[in-house]
Amino acid sequence: MSGMIFALALFGCTDDGSACQRLAGPEQTYESRIECLAAQGAALDSDSAMAADFPSVYAQCMTNTQLARLGHGTVDIRKAGISFADAAD
Repeated sequence: MSGMIFALALFGCTDDGSACQRLAGPEQTYESRIECLAAQGAALDSDSAMAADFPSVYAQCMTNTQLARLGHGTVDIRKAGISFADAAD
């Protein structure tokens, strides 16, 4: 057990991913990255994701450190260095 906790966060983005914002609401947390990745599809089908007023919604599993580094402002996911899952995946 690594002791890491992974958070599953949803982001609303422009179509090209150049301007994304973390969607409101608490992130779900998981004890393993595999558990978190398995939950991405359900998160993208959630009411929060479906009600988001953005052309694209992405889900991402990340450590608390990664999530804190992104902050709450606008993020360009093309430059974030993290692979995001989207509803089309």
